[in-house]
This record gives sequence, C-alpha cells and structure tokens, in this order.
Amino acid sequence: MPRARARLDHVAIAAAFAPDGLHGVSAAQVAARAGIAKPTLYAHGRSKEQVFLACVEAEVERLLDRLYEAEQDTRDLGAARRADALALAILEHAERWPDSARLLHVTARHRTSTVATAVDAALERIPARVADRLRCDREHAVGLCGAAAAVALAGVADRTTAAARLGDAFGRKLDADVSADATVQTVSFY
Repeated sequence: MPRARARLDHVAIAAAFAPDGLHGVSAAQVAARAGIAKPTLYAHGRSKEQVFLACVEAEVERLLDRLYEAEQDTRDLGAARRADALALAILEHAERWPDSARLLHVTARHRTSTVATAVDAALERIPARVADRLRCDREHAVGLCGAAAAVALAGVADRTTAAARLGDAFGRKLDADVSADATVQTVSFY
C-alpha cells in the first residue's frame, strides 16, 4: 500500500513514457524516473497500462485547463482570434512541458493494450474542446490541434507569430463561413 502522501509525479512519468510510449519503457524505468519504488507505482494503478492511462488523462486535463483559460480570454472575439489563442495555448503547453506534449501528440496513441480505447477517448477531448469553442466540425479542430502541435514539436521560437498565423488560417475561413451561412460552418484547406 502506498503511503497516504505518496503521489505520482505525472510530469516525470510523462517524461518516461514520452520517447517511445507505453511499450517503449519498463515499469521499473517509469518508477525510477518518477523517483518512487516500483510497488508504489503499482499501488496507484493495477498495471503499467493503468499508470500510463492516468498519466495521459492528467496531461490532457493540464492542456484542457490551458485551453479553458484561452477561451475565457477570447470569448467575445472573432473566430480567427479565438483560434489564435487556442493554438497559442497548445504551443505554450508544449514549451512548458515538452515531454507531456510529445506524449500527447506523438507517442500516446497505440492499438495494442487494454487501455488503448480509453487513451484515445482522453485524447479526443482536446479537439472536442477546440471544436466546441470555435463552433466547427471535429476534422477542422483536429487540423488546428495537429498544426499547433507540429509547430510546437518543431521548436518554433516565435510562438506568438506562429499562433497568429494558425489563427488566421483557420479562423478567417470560419468567419467567412459564418457570414455566408449562419447555419453551416465548414472549413476546407485543399
């Protein structure tokens, strides 16, 4: 049994899982990276897979919190500025927690574990939040999230300019579609 105050450091665990995902690291390596004993790791989850899922869920929550802050700051602005703020939130999350960003945007998805479906459901909450805020369909929210993640993982130095360009690219089309037909919102890029 873990001590009552024993907590998992999800940032350290994300760092352990980030390079190669669930299957690329042993439970002993995860525990060592988190600075806890392997039994303590298992006391927080019945398996390495459960610990992985808990870590992904914690990191999704961290990013959703940042997206919520961006939403609140831009709730009265047009789609381009809202998209800009959401992209910047993704970029800032990646700068502050690079291993967490790599985990969420690169190595979390897999198909060969008992938690794969739950991991996908947790990750889906990110574009779902963006789609809801921008009032656009899932595919376009996935596009904005993916573009922002790619920029973040590439290590672009000027996050503000990159986010503004993404916001313009995604938001301008959304604004135009709203003006043309208030009942339909679609974005096409190709």
